[in-house]
Amino acid sequence: TGPFQFVDYQVDAVIRYAAWDGYYGGRQKIDDLIFAITTDPAVRAQKLKAGECDIMSYPAPADIAGLKADPNLKVDEQEGLNIGYMAYNTTQAPFDKVEVRKALNMAVNKQAILDAVYQGAGQAAINPIPPTMWSYNKEVKDDPYDPDAAKKMLTDAGVTDLSMKIWAMPVSRPYNPNAQRVAELIQADYAKIGVKAEIVSYEWTEYRERGKQKDRDGAFQLGWTGDNGDPDNFLFLLGCDAIGQSNYAIWCNQEFEALLQKGKSTTDVAERTKIYEEAQVVFKREAPWLTIAHSKVFMPMNKKVTGFVMDPLGIHRFDGVDVAE
Repeated sequence: TGPFQFVDYQVDAVIRYAAWDGYYGGRQKIDDLIFAITTDPAVRAQKLKAGECDIMSYPAPADIAGLKADPNLKVDEQEGLNIGYMAYNTTQAPFDKVEVRKALNMAVNKQAILDAVYQGAGQAAINPIPPTMWSYNKEVKDDPYDPDAAKKMLTDAGVTDLSMKIWAMPVSRPYNPNAQRVAELIQADYAKIGVKAEIVSYEWTEYRERGKQKDRDGAFQLGWTGDNGDPDNFLFLLGCDAIGQSNYAIWCNQEFEALLQKGKSTTDVAERTKIYEEAQVVFKREAPWLTIAHSKVFMPMNKKVTGFVMDPLGIHRFDGVDVAE
């Protein structure tokens, strides 16, 4: 029923589509739509500049200025409906202690991450939902960056000589453009409070499957781009029913869960706002995640491209798009 029909797929190389005459909106101006699978954002940028492709997704923040300066290109941008985070396995000691999770959060210099990795394209995340979303609780305060207090909090919790893993995504996403670099910065921050961290990563599918295991060690980097603009679409990631699926903190808090279910039981926006504001307070108090950043989303393209509209939900749509000759 869509504007394009599938033609061919070459593993890890290319996906081909062709305009479909039966589409209810009429035949598209583009005859052939080709996705060249290119995992390295620097290579994607090079291909775009060389005219080998017309649009690229997920540029590296370091490349954005150069793309904007290219006279043949334009760069669309918008605030992302997303969050990048690091989830502790709250079922495993010592991460089952909220004091330990709080201490580890306080050890991380988020501003250094924003400067080195997001390079002006992100803002520090406080809550599990982005600040552009309704019901965002502006009264919630972030954990302060305080290595000395973090070290004392670990000692007071009876935790010394802690060794753990930091999981780094093998792919680039707007909510986390370079998880390996983020992991290195957090590793250095943890070392300052006496915590030894080993960075691990796997192929993308294996990475996510391993992250769901109940005996997973350490803290797991991931993120989320919203599907529909409703707060529940972010908060459900931490629901009890999401364990083994999208709840990588393996966190089941009955107070939070009750609020999550209550929010689903009414359509009154004012009432739901109060419920979700309270849920964010519980989340921040219990700290199942290190909330890292919300990012802007950039879409560089050739100036000849017309009709492309960025989707706030991160979907790449090509109906109505054309390339001027």
